[in-house]
Amino acid sequence: MRQQISFREGLLAPVVLSVSLFGLYLLIKFTDFDLQTFLSAYFWLLATVAITGAATPLLRRVGDALGQPTLAVTVPEGLLMDDKGEGVTRAELRPSAAAAVALAAGVATWDALHHGDFTLNNMVACLVATELLQLLGIRSFRAAALLLGGLLCYDVFWVFASPEVVGDNVMLAVATSDAVTGPTRLLFPRVPRVGGQVPDFPFSLLGLGDVALPGLLAALALRYDASRSTDMRARATAAAEAIQEALGELGPGASRQQMGDAAAKAAFTAYDAVADREERQRNLSQGGGSSSTSSSGGGSGGSGAGDGEGAAEQEERVPVSDALLVQRPTFTAAMVAYVAGLLLAFAANSATGMGQPALLYIVPSMLGALVLSGLLRNELGRLWRFTDVPSWKPKPASTK
Repeated sequence: MRQQISFREGLLAPVVLSVSLFGLYLLIKFTDFDLQTFLSAYFWLLATVAITGAATPLLRRVGDALGQPTLAVTVPEGLLMDDKGEGVTRAELRPSAAAAVALAAGVATWDALHHGDFTLNNMVACLVATELLQLLGIRSFRAAALLLGGLLCYDVFWVFASPEVVGDNVMLAVATSDAVTGPTRLLFPRVPRVGGQVPDFPFSLLGLGDVALPGLLAALALRYDASRSTDMRARATAAAEAIQEALGELGPGASRQQMGDAAAKAAFTAYDAVADREERQRNLSQGGGSSSTSSSGGGSGGSGAGDGEGAAEQEERVPVSDALLVQRPTFTAAMVAYVAGLLLAFAANSATGMGQPALLYIVPSMLGALVLSGLLRNELGRLWRFTDVPSWKPKPASTK
């Protein structure tokens, strides 16, 4: 089940991360605690889970094509939950799932034993970031601005201010420590002529947070675009199914006029029903109730003024159509700004020879691009009010 970061959680994140970072620094600097063994075991488990998640769909597709058997097992109550937060009591096991776990454990073990292989490290780190983006989301752009703004201050303080306050660059000391060797960073071979603050460390690095955290904002921008896209495929499919059903109910002696009237009425009703569900989803994302009028001109599918959020949440969310592949201006602006901010961070690092807090360049670039995109499309207010609405639960089956 996808966990959403709220406004309050965004406010607390920099504090929690600061305590964790400084705690790691104190353990590395002033204790004999075997932090490396503990973190290696933790990162091994994290990498195994991430690789399993990436490998399972592919191996399952291959296994199904080869006719793999399926074993149904009973799951103890409360042990597993599905995407809707409901308990799972029966599960299906396939040989491909066991193969995915074995592959993941093998790759994670190889990565743990060969820390110098930056290519493998980067692959595992990217899979971990992908898994995090699937499990986490940001509820609104308000929460995103607070979260990323707070983490920008966190990043800047522990890179630039900590040498004055603590007497050491805490962020750099932890990031380049031999104890922290898991998939928490992307490594790149250092250009020989470019120096650095840690001459013995052979790589330039980018923290995984500098990928995953802006990724949360980009994912929210994509979900905003999805809420604004027009799902013509869902509307057309609903209309076609309604026409087919309506014609099937007519007797064999129905006239052409009767068939035309029945098809038109069914198509209008079905088309408007999908359009109204999209409209209610948009209204919920803006913090309001459901629409009081039909979002399309004709038909009898208008939503009543008495429909509330509770009723809308009992509907099945309308699938996103292929229109989102082209109707995503907010997401495009966020991604272009992320690349620009990252290039600025690399340029500053190369020019100064000092470690740079990447969020110092990425956050203003992305937030500025979203504000500009909203202004140009006259959607800044709507963007600011947007709330990512969780998937609606399907209507319960009729008992009639």
